[in-house]
Amino acid sequence: MRRFGIILAFWLSTAAGVATASVFSLTDGTTISGHPVSITEDGVQFKQDDEIILPRTGWDKLTPAALRELMAGAKTPHDKELIQPFLDYQPQAEPLRKQIVVKPIAPPSRPAHSLGVFALFASPLGLCILLVLYGANLLAAYEVARYRHQPLATVCGLAAIPVFGVISPIAFLAMPGKPRSEEPADAPQAAPQEEAPAPAAPEPGDAPQAPPPSRPSAAEERKPISMPGARAEAAPDAAAQTAADFPEPIVFARGEYLFNRRFFETKFAGFFRIIPSEAEKNLVLVIKSARGQFVGRRITRATQSELYLQVFKNEATADEMIPFTDILEVQIRHKDTV
Repeated sequence: MRRFGIILAFWLSTAAGVATASVFSLTDGTTISGHPVSITEDGVQFKQDDEIILPRTGWDKLTPAALRELMAGAKTPHDKELIQPFLDYQPQAEPLRKQIVVKPIAPPSRPAHSLGVFALFASPLGLCILLVLYGANLLAAYEVARYRHQPLATVCGLAAIPVFGVISPIAFLAMPGKPRSEEPADAPQAAPQEEAPAPAAPEPGDAPQAPPPSRPSAAEERKPISMPGARAEAAPDAAAQTAADFPEPIVFARGEYLFNRRFFETKFAGFFRIIPSEAEKNLVLVIKSARGQFVGRRITRATQSELYLQVFKNEATADEMIPFTDILEVQIRHKDTV
């Protein structure tokens, strides 16, 4: 009985080996019959049916079909991890190109009857173009009637007729225009002025009469009457009129502009010169700061934090240092307005 069990176990193991044996194709055209017994990074080692273990076969010698069969028969996750990279880099089959079906284009049917000029307006687009040209012709007739002083009803009426549509504005434009009357016909005429009776000649015995006072002219009526104190009032008016002739001051306020060295070098470049140019010779700088108001004609120097303005003190000049942080407003004014 024990001998029978050993024989049965040997027979089952042999049958299992035969059942798992497969045929693996190689890239050189040959095949290997057996089952894998060892899978490593260097390749696969196969065992044949007669219990002969073949030398290890490299991964580059196995065909894609053999790799897929090894992947299907792998028993451990480690074997699948070794086989999977080679399956990922296998060439994929090219996708089938989608067939493009070119459909024939059916050309529009051409008119069978005879063509002419009026066939252009047989379509809706042609009718639209015709209406636009008709309206443009009426507008041209209206403008010609206004320009040549012709009756609007006659010119536009003839232009509305299809026969005279284009000829009517051209004909009236070539005709001389009618003169336009400056005054309407029904305007009342001014009544003729009655002549003043001539003065009677003086008789020999009468005393000579003084001539009547002559009426002052219009210029004399507009002339103001001189009164005491008029000279004193005329001076402020002249000063106000002179101040009004000066240009308006240019104001740069804090908040709208950033006061720094670059601002003064770009906006007031003419005030850095020793001899002012023609544009700045009658202008002065008025700087309002937290310490007061300074009036000067020249900026002698400007640093990163302050500027030096040349001001007049008791008929002498002095450089006044003004920090940029204290400046509230900068004005360019005429020297006579300060």
